[in-house]
Amino acid sequence: MSVRTVARKDLADAGRSKALWAVTLAVVLFTAGITGLAGVSTDQPVGEVFGLAFQVVVFALPVVALFLAKGALTGERESGSLRVLLSLPPSRGDILVGKLIGRTALMLVATLVGGVATGLVVVALLGGGLELLVPFMTFLGLMGMAFVAVGLGISAVSPTDGRATASAVTVYIVLVAMWDLIEAGIGAGAVELGLLEAGSRPAWLQLLGLLPPNQAAGAAYEAATAGGRALAADPFASVWLPTLVLLAWLVVPVAGGYLRFRKADIG
Repeated sequence: MSVRTVARKDLADAGRSKALWAVTLAVVLFTAGITGLAGVSTDQPVGEVFGLAFQVVVFALPVVALFLAKGALTGERESGSLRVLLSLPPSRGDILVGKLIGRTALMLVATLVGGVATGLVVVALLGGGLELLVPFMTFLGLMGMAFVAVGLGISAVSPTDGRATASAVTVYIVLVAMWDLIEAGIGAGAVELGLLEAGSRPAWLQLLGLLPPNQAAGAAYEAATAGGRALAADPFASVWLPTLVLLAWLVVPVAGGYLRFRKADIG
């Protein structure tokens, strides 16, 4: 059994459990639904509608991605199927990578369907703006994949599904709900310690603000739709830096989870 086989099994299991349909429905509601709601509730230009919808969706979509992935290993661990899987040829690393491919593929399928639905809503309600749909769905898709990787990392280090759920909720609160407050608190603390002048925003503080996947996705979308170049002189006004942050989130949580999972006692 290879990485590809593990990924295909994961997708097949998701289809049988109706997880694929649930995730797709949630993504469609968050993308097409919120975009349509923004379109009918404001008379702003289409670009402003997309921007408003993006700001709302980046708060909602991480919940779907985290809960899609947080039980990828803990669910099978508690049912005993993970022990059976480990008795077959794939290594623990193969299983983790296969799960990552399977869950990110599921998220991308849901995002693609959401993109088609959003396009139909845009044409029907706004009569244009389809050129904004590509960056809209691209960076939402990358953000969703990043949070799937975070959820999988959580699943890899959690002994039970209950612990994984609690960790996923904590991660959401820290990275999504409270990050602006955390960043502001760090900045204020640096000013009090004399490390920073009041009102200044050095590169390290800007990078800190860009760290969560939802913040990076928002910055990338804003740069792309504002005519930002991939290699802009100011990296914080470019597309490439926040995209690089998103890509790093695809690797780091899974790599960290593997370090714990490779020696974990499955029981």
